[in-house]
This record gives sequence, structure tokens and C-alpha cells, in this order.
Amino acid sequence: MIFHPWTVTLRHETHVPVDVPSALVYAACAVGVAVLTRRRPALGVAALLVLAPFDLARYVGPTTITTLKAGLVGLLVALAFSRPDLAAFRTLAVRAMVLAFAATLLAAALSAVHAQHLGAVVRELFKGGEYLLLFLGAVAAYATDPDDRPFWRTLELAVALVCCSALAEYLTGAHSGLFLHGQSVVMPRIAGALEGPNQLAGYLDVALPVLVARALVHRDRVLLFVIGLAAVTDVLTLSRSGIVGAAIGVVVVLLVLKPFGGLAWRFAGAAAAVVAAGIAIALRVGVPVGYFSLDQATQSADHLANRSQLWRAALALWQTSPVVGVGAGNYELDLQEAGLSGVHTHANSIYLQSLAETGVLGLIATVALFATTIVTLARSGVRRPLVVGALGAAVALATHQIFDDLFFFPKVASAYWLVVGVAVAEVAARRLFERRRAQSYAATAAAP
Repeated sequence: MIFHPWTVTLRHETHVPVDVPSALVYAACAVGVAVLTRRRPALGVAALLVLAPFDLARYVGPTTITTLKAGLVGLLVALAFSRPDLAAFRTLAVRAMVLAFAATLLAAALSAVHAQHLGAVVRELFKGGEYLLLFLGAVAAYATDPDDRPFWRTLELAVALVCCSALAEYLTGAHSGLFLHGQSVVMPRIAGALEGPNQLAGYLDVALPVLVARALVHRDRVLLFVIGLAAVTDVLTLSRSGIVGAAIGVVVVLLVLKPFGGLAWRFAGAAAAVVAAGIAIALRVGVPVGYFSLDQATQSADHLANRSQLWRAALALWQTSPVVGVGAGNYELDLQEAGLSGVHTHANSIYLQSLAETGVLGLIATVALFATTIVTLARSGVRRPLVVGALGAAVALATHQIFDDLFFFPKVASAYWLVVGVAVAEVAARRLFERRRAQSYAATAAAP
């Protein structure tokens, strides 16, 4: 291995086709997850949690085959042959989530009416369908095997591995960084196994609130170490919206759980110290002033633009088709029509991306999906760490995605929907328990 400490080399996507070795890896993932799921469904979900951030992708035509997709197939096939408990799907919590998901898929399908690139619409529909299947698979698996111990230990392991892969880039060289006047590197921005620093911050937006919720209820030194490692890594991504999103998610957890004594203050103080240290380091090494504006300078070779340009382009494209948009997945393909020649990226805002690609209908569906998730978890009355942590993660990601489109990247979205799926299953389990207990009381009272 060649080490290039504190260097930055732009990462360019390459379309590598599926070959025999990668096909064998996919087969092994599918079979491995299926075997684990047959043994215990909770183990299948735990395996997907590890596969999500380290997803290996290879192309077959215009689409990709990934280790996560292979694992998801294994999970679903194994569940189909193990008689899963489907009672959770009859609860209001799961039904509301499925309806909200269906609304986003319907909006994407309707966007094909005005789309110039129908293949991109189909690709986005399949991506949304994958997220829905991850959610449903997690619900079914947890409802069948409601043991969260594999979930917690696997999440800690996955987060630790992701953070170590990111911190290693200070030795091996990073793929993103801050540049002074577009030339000299001021500071690398680490990403590790994720697609970029903002995506890594998005992944930690999901993980940190969940882990903090667990730590407030179950004292564990290993867990505290993982939280500290994740917090430091989050700051070193230098993702402004990601750091703020994670902080908001942790605050939500603290407000809901209301820990006794000085524990909440210790967590808040530690979070403030990490953020302050990150800001101090950034200013010390000379972060450009433009980094804190929407007009941040970009490198011409990375086919990107700053947020103000991308947001104006999104609004311009939306105006050409206000109701159904220009087509799901078409934003980056239509940027030249909005005056951004040579730029290929998303809108750096899931809300503006939805507005441009799927119109007003898509924006409403996207907001409704986040709102349904937050309301379902917040009003459930369940205050177990997983449910409260998922609530914090949902708020964190909804906030972060004002400035980024993280569902554009399957690694972040997959981890999120697995966490939400297990949390909603826990809410559904409580509802089923309450319903069955009420029926038992009614039957007892009616008996002579």
C-alpha cells in the first residue's frame, strides 16, 4: 500500500461490470444472509446493517448489483420460507409508513409524463422500491424475532469500522478536501467507505442519535468509545449541515428521554467540546471564508457546482413542469438546460431535488414521508432507546437534507431505513400487545 498523508485526489465514478469474482461475492452474501435469517431473523437484519455502508457495486447495463441487494434478496427469501409474523403489517404505524412510501413512488411514476430520460425514472423507481423492501424486511424480521441485541452490537461494529476507514484517509489520502483559491489543499475531508464526506456525515446522523439513546439507558464503556469515535469523525468530515443535523438529533434524544442527574449535561458538554474543537482546528488550518457560504468554490474536474447554482437550476427546471416535475433521476441529466454545462450531480437538497424532478406532488410526498416517520415514532409512547434514537435520526436526516440529498446515495438511505424499520416494528409490537391485552380483558369481563 502506498501512503499519501494529508493529500487529496478527486474520486471519479467508474462503471465496473459484474465479473465472476464479484458474482461469487454476491452469491455468498445472499446465501449467508439467508442462512442467518433462517436461524434467527434478527441476525439477518444485523448482517444488512454491516453490508449497508460497505456496499460493493458492479454494473449490469444501466443498473447495479450490490452486496446489500444480494443480502436483501437472501433476507426476503428466507423470511418467505420461515412463516414470519405479519400481524405488525395490520397496525396503523406500519400502514401509515407504507402509504407514505407509496406516495413517493407514485409521484416518481407520474413524473415520467414529462421526463426526457425514462430510463432514469425507472432506475429511481427501483431505488425507491429497494428502500421500501429494506423497511418492510426489517419490520417483518423484527416482528418475528424481537431481540434487539444483535442489532445493537452490529451497529456499534459497523459504525466503528466506518469511522476507522474514514480516519485512515489521513494516511492513505482523501478523495475530497477544502481548497484555497481552488488550488492548494487546506484540509482533507474524510469519507472512508461512504461516497463522500457529506454522505459519511449523513450516515453518522443516523447512527449517533441511536447510539446516544442506547448509552443513556444502558451504561457501556465500549458504546461510549464508539460514540466518541463517531463524534470526532463527524466533525472531521467538515460537513456543516451534517454536524448540525447530528447535534439536533442528539438534542431530540435528550429532550425525549430526559435523563436524570448530570448525564444529559455531560453528553451536551462533550458534544459542544467536540464541535468547538473542530471549529478551532478548522480556523487554525485556514478554512476559506467561502466555505461558510452557499457560493463555495468547486474544482472544475469534479463536475460539481455550488449550492446557490444548483438550487437556482432546480427552481428553473421545476418551472418547466410545476406539477409532476422533469422526471425522477432527470435533474443531473437536464442541468445543461438550466445553464450548468458539464455539471453532473444532485441538487444538494432533497426537497429541491424532489421539487425539480417530481414537482409539487413529489415535494409534498417527500415532506409527508419524513413527517409520517417522525409523528409515528414521536406519538407512539414507546420510549425504548431504539425508537427514540430512530426519532432523533429522522429529525437529524430531515434537517441535514435541506442542504444535501442523501437518499440519492443508497449507503446512507439503506442504513436509515433499516433503523426506522426495526423501530417501527417495535412500535407495532407495543400496539399489538396493547390490543391483545384489551381483548383479553374484554373477554374476561364478558365471561359469566
